[in-house]
Amino acid sequence: MSALTASNHSYDMRDHLVPQRITNAMWDFSWLQGHHPGGPFADWDRALDDLVERRFNAVRIDAFPHIVGGTGSPRQMLKASPLLNWGQSTVDHEHDYAAELVEFVGKCRQRGIGVILSTWSAKEIAIPDDAQGDARFHPLWQAWERTLDLLAKHDLLRCVLYVDFDQEFPFFSNLQPLLAKLEGREGEAPGNAADAMEAAGRREPGLPQLAWNPAQMKLVSDYFAATCGHFQKRYPALRFTFSLTGYWKEVRAMGLHVFDVLELHLWIHSPRFEARTGFNPLTKDRGEHDYKDYMNRLADSFRSMRPMFMQAMHNQMREAGEWSREIAAPLVTTEAWGPWWHMDHPDLQWDLLRDWCEECMAAAPAYGFWGITPWNYSHPYWANWSDVAWYQRVNERFLKS
Repeated sequence: MSALTASNHSYDMRDHLVPQRITNAMWDFSWLQGHHPGGPFADWDRALDDLVERRFNAVRIDAFPHIVGGTGSPRQMLKASPLLNWGQSTVDHEHDYAAELVEFVGKCRQRGIGVILSTWSAKEIAIPDDAQGDARFHPLWQAWERTLDLLAKHDLLRCVLYVDFDQEFPFFSNLQPLLAKLEGREGEAPGNAADAMEAAGRREPGLPQLAWNPAQMKLVSDYFAATCGHFQKRYPALRFTFSLTGYWKEVRAMGLHVFDVLELHLWIHSPRFEARTGFNPLTKDRGEHDYKDYMNRLADSFRSMRPMFMQAMHNQMREAGEWSREIAAPLVTTEAWGPWWHMDHPDLQWDLLRDWCEECMAAAPAYGFWGITPWNYSHPYWANWSDVAWYQRVNERFLKS
């Protein structure tokens, strides 16, 4: 136990959790969208064996509850999407989402890989116009119930580490229209997935006032408390949470003690970082773009500002650790450390980011993290996947912490 941890308390809940540490790869929706002949996840056995070789013991995936637990057919056609940052596919292909979720989680269980279930698709679960009170949340509850019951039928819930109902709330959530209405922006159409990723990738710079008004605070508090409570009663052996990338201050101010896991996504982003690098206006896909100026700006920023950026990251980790102990929920990050976007591209280099993420991972145990990730690029379709020794080094260090 580190001196920092020991000075704060004498009990470490991680010592009594199974596993005691989590090294996670975020495979989002890519695990299915890239599962086709010639795709990056064409061979799940190979991908999962590679995961184990790199000393990962968990994977976080989109369970697609709006399809698996929906009322329509679980068989759907996916269009080719070769330019997507995550979830790229090169051909049109059809999937049975329910059957493939069962198959994939079963393969994880065979290898002792823990599974974190999440969704980037909560916005696809419609809220009835006349719904009031907890009834507003019932469509999402029903979709997740059917999804979890399907896994239970195949004895697969025992390898689920926890369920994250609504990835990076509120950026991918079906509650966006209700939040907009309570802010006087009724009728605004929610953005697409790319817009949501762009918004979620920026942590708000923390103004003195709260970003949500009292009515919005009540809606979110009711949503979190009612949803976690409903599922904790129905599945007492499972853990439940909502992952966050922004709005830490607002959610912490609610004083909720309903999360079984505190999943926070920590980034380098700040007004100083954005101003220097010009990150926000970049076109972020796998097309042909000129990123030379951005890469030069990134290198120059690290040359003069890296210690300050690292201090800010330590400040985030300290805040996260304090919040975790405050609500007695183990702390996890599954997307973290550097800029939320980076690509394999002739103009973009990885050395700065690799060194940065390794230092952040090495610092995390002292702040009480139960689970971490090297970065959100741990996919077979990035060239960095071939750097087996690096993954083994950073993951083993955390597993032994």
